[in-house]
Amino acid sequence: MVAMAVLLKKYSLPAIPAIIIILMVMIPVSANGTGEDVNMEDNWRFPGEFEEQDAVWIGWLSKEYISGYYTDDVFLQIVRELEQNVHTIICVPDENQKKHVEEVLHKNNVPMDNISFYEQKFTMLYWRDFGPIFVVNNNGEKRINDFNFNCWGYFRASDTQSLLMEKIDRDIAKHLGIESVMTRITSEGGDREFNGRGTLLVTEACEFQRNPNVAREEIEDEFKRLFGATNIIWLKKGTVEDDPYDSSALPGPGGVGIAYRSASANNHMDEYCRFVSPDTILLAEVTEEEAADDLIAAENRRRMEENYEILKNSVDQDGNPFNIVRMPIPDMIYFIANPTDEAYFGLSTFYNSRDGTSFPVGDPVNIVPAESYCNFLITNNLVLGQKYYMEGMGMPESLKEKDNKAEEILMSLFPDRKVVMINTIPINFGGGGIHCSTQQEPKAKSE
Repeated sequence: MVAMAVLLKKYSLPAIPAIIIILMVMIPVSANGTGEDVNMEDNWRFPGEFEEQDAVWIGWLSKEYISGYYTDDVFLQIVRELEQNVHTIICVPDENQKKHVEEVLHKNNVPMDNISFYEQKFTMLYWRDFGPIFVVNNNGEKRINDFNFNCWGYFRASDTQSLLMEKIDRDIAKHLGIESVMTRITSEGGDREFNGRGTLLVTEACEFQRNPNVAREEIEDEFKRLFGATNIIWLKKGTVEDDPYDSSALPGPGGVGIAYRSASANNHMDEYCRFVSPDTILLAEVTEEEAADDLIAAENRRRMEENYEILKNSVDQDGNPFNIVRMPIPDMIYFIANPTDEAYFGLSTFYNSRDGTSFPVGDPVNIVPAESYCNFLITNNLVLGQKYYMEGMGMPESLKEKDNKAEEILMSLFPDRKVVMINTIPINFGGGGIHCSTQQEPKAKSE
């Protein structure tokens, strides 16, 4: 997921010599971190998120994209729930942030026995997209797949910010003493959904945008090599709200005026479609009634129904149809971004709308956070979901009803797990949510 922090080059980083970039690009896709050939016969796979996990990695940056909305408040709730169910690895960019996080946890009486820290420079919240992507094999081993990264398609892969994040997965592999396997493909964890049995869901609008000169077959071959995928299903597009943040303006409150996306991941799967078991898929839905009253809802309905038709006519790796459950899309909510806000700075500096909409630099603007009921995290005995309604904020009652409906759906899909809904608006301003900010480390088992 893309944080607006992608656009804020806060860290002064050394220039990367051109020859190093050239050498990185020249590394063959079949090489691993040691330059040796990858063993293709060890049955490597990416487990379903609903399978047992050893740990959850979470990137914790203390931000205030919009005044009064603190990411610390969200991460505190997430970690409080996680540490009771799974070893929680909090990723921080430096020692000062580590001390700050420790102070927040101690102040709020969060036990530290099941928490550890990993320190490495980074500037964005969303570790699922540039952090470690673990796969396991039948020998009880783990390795990390090392994808290229270009800041969700907004920067070049050779940009300093892209290079800073791109190396994190390799560095963690070294830290853990496990193998990393490199690929030239650019892809983020938020656009890949696995059922753990060989089926993979990806989004055309995302993967083709990241890899404009790579054929579909080449991308599929890499997913098969890296994840053991045997059945790849391509959906078309995500929601309008998750289109590139500068692709167009959005309707303002009540359809009056305009609004801007605070940020977006640029068509990620985990914003609209998820595996909740090997044979069950959760897909976002817009009703006919909603579509009749709102142009954005109408386009979202068109996209989701197109994706539904694809899924309805698809089968799993064994030729069996999927059980498809529908999840509502939250009502769009609006916040005022002022020139002093971090979210505003990114928009005013880099916004160059493709529909010709200009940004009124110096004036407050309406912005919408990246909302989704599909951006939940599944871990041991626990599901962390997202909710949005806040009393006294003028939000529609229908949003409160949808929050409750989303919770009911998750509880019905995960009857043996605790479901906790968290108001994630402070981190949604950066373009992602709970799922984007975390990455599970699966348990490796020997046969």
